[in-house]
Amino acid sequence: MIKRQWRLERIVRIAQEYLAADTAAELLAAELKADPNYGEARGWSARAGGDVVENLPATYVVRIYAEFEAGLRDYWQTHLGQANHPPMIQLVRHLIPNQRFSQDCIDNADEVRIFRNFLVHDFLDEPPADMVAFTVFEAKKHLCDYFARLDATWQ
Repeated sequence: MIKRQWRLERIVRIAQEYLAADTAAELLAAELKADPNYGEARGWSARAGGDVVENLPATYVVRIYAEFEAGLRDYWQTHLGQANHPPMIQLVRHLIPNQRFSQDCIDNADEVRIFRNFLVHDFLDEPPADMVAFTVFEAKKHLCDYFARLDATWQ
């Protein structure tokens, strides 16, 4: 299987895992509503259970982006034969895109990068008014769209 396809499938599987985790979070929320002490016997508080439910989408946006980043770095090193380790902003915006990439595709992937950085570094703050927030499936769509434009001969 070509690496581009393999990496795309990994992103899709993470999004599917999110759906399973979201279903589990719904079940957990129902269990906590019925029994607020449900987690105590398992070593965690009701607040931790609530945090799982609340933070789940952000966790999976970060995971999807991590897979995207690992894939771009792999492409940069193995397909393009580059030994350096440039910042993601350079890879996403300038070093990897070619004529197959529309500006919208580049901008969308970069906006997901910016949102991911906010989630990782400033999560407790309110996002700036000009920041685009993404659902798990919006992030998946934009990052897969970017990946789909990588060279299909990548082995």
